[in-house]
Amino acid sequence: MDHEPLDLQRAADELGVHYQTAYRWVRTGKLPAQLVDGRYQVTRADIGAMSTKRATPQAPPPPSASRLARSAERMHEALADGDESTVRSIAHGLLDEGASIIEVIQHVLVPPLVRIGADWHAGRLTIWVEHRASAIIERLLGGIAPNPRGRRRGTVMVAAVTGDLHSLPSSMAAVSLRSDNWWVEHLGANMPPDELVRFCAEHDVDLAVLSLTNPDVSELADDTAFRIRAAGTPTIVGGPGRTLGQLVDEARAS
Repeated sequence: MDHEPLDLQRAADELGVHYQTAYRWVRTGKLPAQLVDGRYQVTRADIGAMSTKRATPQAPPPPSASRLARSAERMHEALADGDESTVRSIAHGLLDEGASIIEVIQHVLVPPLVRIGADWHAGRLTIWVEHRASAIIERLLGGIAPNPRGRRRGTVMVAAVTGDLHSLPSSMAAVSLRSDNWWVEHLGANMPPDELVRFCAEHDVDLAVLSLTNPDVSELADDTAFRIRAAGTPTIVGGPGRTLGQLVDEARAS
């Protein structure tokens, strides 16, 4: 009975839709059908599968780019005001709606932080506003950092070398890599190069990632990366313009 062929009108009637709707489903491949003597035929099995699919609740699409942009504006206001509860509400709401951690960081957290930093440098904000915003984001990242399950891609060390004092970029990199199922050894900012080389040599590290936000220490970061690579550990050095998505892709390819 499951393979009994029905004409498309009968199939539409059993599905409770107009003939043209059923016809469109056939044309777009949503409803399997065979063309026999110039007429579409559908099996009862395929009608049943289509009915089940239509009755199954569909997850809403993840937040759009415009939704993320609007959320970034709200995030900026909350961070400037020191409203930590709203910051958490915005971030967790987007994650619950299906946005990835990397999308939330890149499109909702980073733009407001950049804007607040620029306003501080221009004298439009005091230093404590910038520091408070950074501290709120650090705490947020600790709360949304995933605990990957199953087989890990490998172990990655994330840090920044001596003289690079900004901890947020390495924290963001660590959270993003965790979301991609890496085991992360996060050593933070302002780490002596000798200690980073030693850590990789003494631990089972598959990849090292060096965050870089201070151009004055770029040579030191590159030299440290060269030493870590020479000891046998692939190493990625970050920098301005590099995205977390690119980091994850490069980590996978390492």
